Amino acid sequence: MMHKLKHFLEQKGAEYAPFDPKRAPRLLKQLKLSFGDKIIVQIIGTNGKGSTGRFLALILKNLGLKVGHFTSPHLLSLCERFWVNGENVAESVLESAFTSLDIEVLKGASYFEVLTFLGFKVFSNCEVVILEAGLGGEYDSTTTCSVPNLTLFTNIGIDHEEFLGKSIKEIATTKLNAMAKVAVLGVQREKSIASIAEKIAKEKNAKLVQIKEISQVILEYIKTHNYPSYQAQNLALAWAGLIALSETKRIPYNTDFNLDSALKSLLATLSPFDLQGRFQILTPNICLDVLHNTDSAMALLEHYVTFSKNKTILIYNSYSDKNPKAILSLLKPIIARVEIFVVENPRMIKKSILEQILQELAIPYCDFVALKKESQYLVCGSFSVVAKFLKDFEEKRIMEE
Repeated sequence: MMHKLKHFLEQKGAEYAPFDPKRAPRLLKQLKLSFGDKIIVQIIGTNGKGSTGRFLALILKNLGLKVGHFTSPHLLSLCERFWVNGENVAESVLESAFTSLDIEVLKGASYFEVLTFLGFKVFSNCEVVILEAGLGGEYDSTTTCSVPNLTLFTNIGIDHEEFLGKSIKEIATTKLNAMAKVAVLGVQREKSIASIAEKIAKEKNAKLVQIKEISQVILEYIKTHNYPSYQAQNLALAWAGLIALSETKRIPYNTDFNLDSALKSLLATLSPFDLQGRFQILTPNICLDVLHNTDSAMALLEHYVTFSKNKTILIYNSYSDKNPKAILSLLKPIIARVEIFVVENPRMIKKSILEQILQELAIPYCDFVALKKESQYLVCGSFSVVAKFLKDFEEKRIMEE
């Protein structure tokens, strides 16, 4: 069990500490950590970072490479953040990595920085390391502590305004400023993102590839495997990442033949997507999704209208800073009623305020009590909501009547 590591992280409090671009590199030097000559891929954006990173990790593993994937946050176990060649690392591996580091130095690090430093140890035997940035870009510890060979940018939207800026231009600039010498810009909802990316690429003399359309091969693969339709964008970005790496000669992948044929062949043997909480079908009548902002709500809505013709009961709660009114307004067409799911967290919106929002939107609501076998449920609102529901369900504190 990770007694020492868990206790240490609990003392850190909030995962999101104020940015200090000099802190993590300074501590990294004191810890004498380095990724050496490993291939480093960094994933930055607002939505889809975890899925994009996992698709790329599965692809590279399929090609015979040893791959480490660092993602966040987690649902049930801290081990979910550290994936090596198809499996989350064991608790004993994380505990050993933690105790091998200088604890006095780690005391000066933020929660997320500690986990970043653990990645240097956990992925020491990997050939490729995929690092998902936290909420930022240029000042994130995954940026300041590594020199990526490739940056993949997922959809960038409005989120974490208190850290990144109030406008899409400010948020996008902060994220895109972390651009490596080779980068791929995924499909964007905000059309202005492309021009910002092009400007920064020119300033950095970086090679920037933009995804303008998604291969029919990918669209068919997503549909055949019953993955959420929005995952096509994430898989397309991962595939473009593989092509970009192969062109830098860091990955031995032949791109001299028909790319559609190569893609179809690769996907035919790809391992199943194994990241929890992304429109995850828990039971035939319960779906989980960690949507926590308006962009992810729009993506889920677009998928849901093709996934089901019936309205669903939304088991829901939200952090106060996640614009729950806008999210619920978007999801209203698919909501039969909202059942408020209690999560003990100081960031959660006050129940009275959530009830007022539901009244203003004329959405029926009640407290969550129990599941009904004949009802259809969508559990969402944040990682915290999905995590607590999943834990309670697995420990049979939530039962179907």
